[in-house]
Formats: sequence, C-alpha cells, structure tokens
Amino acid sequence: MNKISNKVIILILIMFLIASASLIGAAGILLSSDIRVVVDTTMSPAINRGDIVIINKNPGSIVEGDVVIYDVTWNSNQIIARVDSIKNDSNGNPLYEMKGDNNPDPYPGWVPLNEISKVVYVYPEIGHITLMIMGL
Repeated sequence: MNKISNKVIILILIMFLIASASLIGAAGILLSSDIRVVVDTTMSPAINRGDIVIINKNPGSIVEGDVVIYDVTWNSNQIIARVDSIKNDSNGNPLYEMKGDNNPDPYPGWVPLNEISKVVYVYPEIGHITLMIMGL
C-alpha cells in the first residue's frame, strides 16, 4: 500500500510541475517576453539559483535599481544583475553599469540599452528541475 501511495504522490507532484511550467510559458508568451532559469547566486537573496525569471527583451527604459539580464564575453551564461549606475555616451545614449546584489563590486564595462533585457517577474524555485536535467 505504501508503494502505491508513494507513486500517487510522485505522479501528483509531476503533474503539478508540468502545469506550473505550462502556466509560466503562457505568461511569458502573453507578456511578449522570454523565460530564463537562474544558474548562479549573484543576485541572492532577491533572486536565487533555481528561480525562473520572465524577461522583457525590449524594455523602453531602464532605471537604477532595475534587475536586468545581458550577455558578457567573460561568461557563457547571461548575467542577471541590478543596474548600479547610468551614464551617457558621447552621443547622449545611456550606458548601464551592473552589479550583482551578492557581489562587492560592479561588473566590468558599460552596457547599451539594446543589449539589455529587463527582469519583470520571478517564479521562485521552479527551475531546479531544469537545472538537474541540464546537469547544472
């Protein structure tokens, strides 16, 4: 009897996870956004490893304190960070300096707006299965 109960519990858990992933995917599509699984702890405790973030790939504006995601040459994964400061280039276009909440110093370099996506929502913990499947 215990073996059957354990199987039922596992089946219910799997169905719940599939339904949750489907809802997250639908939310991402409805928001014309994209979805990423967080693979590191640089934004802890605000955003943790295994959280899923929904991002707006074409934000109209970014302000100091916004959480963003962008590509860097020194890491194979995209970086999730908070905008630490903003300055303008010689043409008046904004450039952004980023810093992880869990890091003492900002990341190197200034990033233009067209290379930044804005984190618009965080689903805690749901991405751990994806990390296990990916071997991360």
